Amino acid sequence: MKESNCILIAELGATNARIALTRDGTTLIESKEYLLTDFSTVDYLFEAYFEEIKQKATRGIIGVAAPVLGEEVRFTNNNIMFNQRTLKDKIFSKGLKVINDLELQAYALEDLGDEEVLRIGEIEEEKKGSKVLISPGSGLGLAGIVDKQIIFTEGGHLNIPPDSQDINEILKKFKQDRGRNPTFEDLMSGKGVNYIYKCFSNSKNSGYSNEEILVNKVDSDCFKTRKLMLYLLATYAKYIALIWGATSGVYFSGSIVNSLLQPEELESFRADFENSSTMQELLVTIPIFLIKDLNLGLRGGLVLALRD
Repeated sequence: MKESNCILIAELGATNARIALTRDGTTLIESKEYLLTDFSTVDYLFEAYFEEIKQKATRGIIGVAAPVLGEEVRFTNNNIMFNQRTLKDKIFSKGLKVINDLELQAYALEDLGDEEVLRIGEIEEEKKGSKVLISPGSGLGLAGIVDKQIIFTEGGHLNIPPDSQDINEILKKFKQDRGRNPTFEDLMSGKGVNYIYKCFSNSKNSGYSNEEILVNKVDSDCFKTRKLMLYLLATYAKYIALIWGATSGVYFSGSIVNSLLQPEELESFRADFENSSTMQELLVTIPIFLIKDLNLGLRGGLVLALRD
């Protein structure tokens, strides 16, 4: 197998792995997607990728669905773990950078064109301040951007405060089922879509995929699930925007939010985000953006590769 001078860019979420190469830091080639459950280790994943494309990269930029605190990396929502030093010695001998997956995605924000984002609301002027990127998936990712510095967080693990009757009933049931209060990640995620639907339908098995639940406009329990998910997303975004002072914008990425935020939902979503008895004057000035590109992590990797 030939060795190339390309840099490998990979976004390893809790469920899926997106991998590509770049030669120049501006374009992606050999893009592939894999299910992480098909591989027992990340070593086997990268070896399978190299085997498929018939070339090998010895430099890598990898975003992982985990906090990166040292050499040992342990994913939050699956059983994957690896040692950075071992992976570098075995595969990426000429250089390896491992960061949080939302941190990787956040590097792409500076490079997005107007046609790649949907502005939610009529807020045109963007004040100088921080930005936040929120991405529900298998978990709930959150990254902040302050003066172009990317800061990863585990903010999805904040507990959900009691609110409307629908939420209260689900919070009580979750605590009965799991023995603890739910976090935003428990409900604002793929597993949360399924859990909320089963609560509304009083069933053990939904019979629908998460995407089917979110786009089904006939089944009343799907409709209620969608409405509650939108409300939770607006509420979470409001809290995060206030905590971070995100006056330069709240950005959403990923397939779940692209399914949720349909044109007919945008006005009510914006209203729920701005609803506050004390901070509405600030919230109405904060722009909100939906990012359409589902390969945001690979785009962020290009930014880092160009800096190499």
